[in-house]
Order: sequence, then C-alpha cells, then structure tokens
Amino acid sequence: MEQKTHSSDPLNSLLGLECLNCALNQVTATTELLGMEMPRRKALMQQAVELIARKGVDRNNCELIEEVYRIVTRAVGDEDPYRGVKAHFNRGMLRLCPEVRRHIQESGDPLRAAVRAAIAGNLIDLAALGLEISLEAAMEKVREVDRTGMYVDDCDSLKAALSRARTLLVLGDNCGEIAMDKLLIETLRGLYPQLRVQYGVRGTAVVNDVTREDAAMVGMEDVAEVIDNGDSLLTTLLRRTSPEFNRAFYGADVVIAKGMGNYEGLYGCDRGDIWFLMIAKCNVIARLTGTPRGSILCMRKA
Repeated sequence: MEQKTHSSDPLNSLLGLECLNCALNQVTATTELLGMEMPRRKALMQQAVELIARKGVDRNNCELIEEVYRIVTRAVGDEDPYRGVKAHFNRGMLRLCPEVRRHIQESGDPLRAAVRAAIAGNLIDLAALGLEISLEAAMEKVREVDRTGMYVDDCDSLKAALSRARTLLVLGDNCGEIAMDKLLIETLRGLYPQLRVQYGVRGTAVVNDVTREDAAMVGMEDVAEVIDNGDSLLTTLLRRTSPEFNRAFYGADVVIAKGMGNYEGLYGCDRGDIWFLMIAKCNVIARLTGTPRGSILCMRKA
C-alpha cells in the first residue's frame, strides 16, 4: 500500500472535557502505586493543574495525558514505575493462555473466538481504569467472553480481508492483554499461513502500555516481528511516530488496532482496512463509536 500523508489530525483537541479526568488520574494512580505521602502527592497534582491551566484544555488528549504522567516520573526519577505491575499482569495472563488456546482450538469459529479473547484482555487498562482492575477480574473477563456478545462484530469482513492479505500489522495496547494478542496472532497465522505479521509496541514506557520488554516477556517474537513506533504516547499518532513505523503502517495490507488509545489516534486517519478491537470503557469513546459504554467491539474503520 502506498504511503500517504496524514494531513488531518483527529486529536488536535481534547475528545471531551471528561478526558481531563484521565490526565489528572495519572497523578492520582501513579502516586498511589508508588506509596507517596499525601503532601508530595498534592504538590504533584498542583503542578499538573498548573500545566493544564498554562497550556489550555483545547489540546491533544493523549499528549496532555503523557505530559501530566511525566510530571510524576520525573519527580521520582523512574521512567517506568509500572514495570512491576506490567510483569505481574503479563505473567498472570500467560498462565491463562493454555486454557484459552484450547477454547479457541475447540471453537467452531476460531478467528471469532480469538478476537473475543483479545478484546476481553483489553480490560487491563490502568490509564483509563486506574488501579481498580485486578488480574483476577481480567482473567475472569477472558473466561466469560463467549457469554458476552460483541456489540459491533465485523469479524466476517476481517476474515475476508485476511484471506486476501499478505501482510498484517497488529498494534498492541496494554500489558497482560499482550498475551491474548499473541494467541490471536498464533490463530491468524494458522488460518492464513501466507501472512507476514508485525506487532507494534510503544517506543517508550508509558503507564501500562506495551513495549519491547513486554513483548519479550510473552515471547511475541515467536509469532510476529516486533516493531516499536518510536513514540511515548498512549496512542498511535502518525505525526509523531517514526518514519520506519509509518512505512510499516501504510505498507500493511491489514491493520488490527487494540484498545481505546489506538482508536483515538487512528479513527480519523487516512487509510482503510483497520479493525479496532476494544472495550468502550468511557463515555467519550462510547459517543465516538455510537455504542453503549462497556460494549465489546470488533469495528472496521469507516
């Protein structure tokens, strides 16, 4: 596919004023994770509020979240304070893989079963949900996925596209979830052996989003070529990602993008054949997708 320019940016401004809550929550959740004393937590929150007031609210949502998050990481001198949490979720979901793999293999529709499992893993989102999500809740969500229907189910069009495709790019989202992504890719390569698969991760650690370290932990290189996007946002924003990543993005026949963050960055981009796999966890994304909050979505980009 010929690379195009990306003249329009759907994230020139906040998607909704509710997005400010997500930005400020990076201070609340991360300082809680680190066990900071309240006076220091309040001081960092004051810095975050002042940053937002100084730079204005009509700004790119994911860039604002990243700027607020870096206030905390700079203060503690640790660029990846979620490293231990990510390892916990990665190890836990890896333990679930044999059970989920058997379920997929025994299903009458393995692609749809693998897609459902990959979406269920999207519940592990500490940026959107904070520390309230537990490994046990995420594992149970994966186990019960067949009991919860997809509100948007574009799996049939995905099947048709993959049957014609030679290259697939899967864009990862969160830790833990990445183990289910590996099972999805494993399933797709079995169904479509002609596929060359790449798996995209963030270029720098940010909250609990996946990096090369997470990909190595789950053995993603066994099923896909791992590439990073050269950026540090909780999304894929093409004006910031590296030229190498952009060539892979525009060159892939099919793109599967996991999670709300990738949806925010790509729903208005200038290429088709993108399938978004996610849970609509907030009111803003529910409005954008025209679906109820909490919906499970396999949605082809319009």
